[in-house]
Amino acid sequence: MRWAKWILPALLALNGVVMMLAPTWWYPRVPGVIETGALNTHFVRDIGAAFIACALAMGWAVRDPVRGLGAAVAAAAFLTLHATIHLITPFCGPKPWPLLARDFPAVFLPAIISLLVVWSCVRRQKVKA
Repeated sequence: MRWAKWILPALLALNGVVMMLAPTWWYPRVPGVIETGALNTHFVRDIGAAFIACALAMGWAVRDPVRGLGAAVAAAAFLTLHATIHLITPFCGPKPWPLLARDFPAVFLPAIISLLVVWSCVRRQKVKA
């Protein structure tokens, strides 16, 4: 089961690479994205770069929890802030629960897992001390 810890970095990297290389293909295929406004390929690529940076940070933290803690915190901050936007926005409309359920696997779950990675790194720091 050692491979399971690499799922988050791999999925973040895959999403980021597709966003950067094929933003017009990515945009209509992710549920809810087209409801946010018109496609801006530059913006999609910018966010793709952030996802790749998060993938690298989480990969570093998984490989070396002690040295990768700072990188994991930065990645978890982006993913958690992104999830917070997705948490707040649905409540501006009439039916928030379906939107929250739709966003859970791709937005909220990565943020939760990233926070668990940070927690694991912190625990490793305490063990080393």
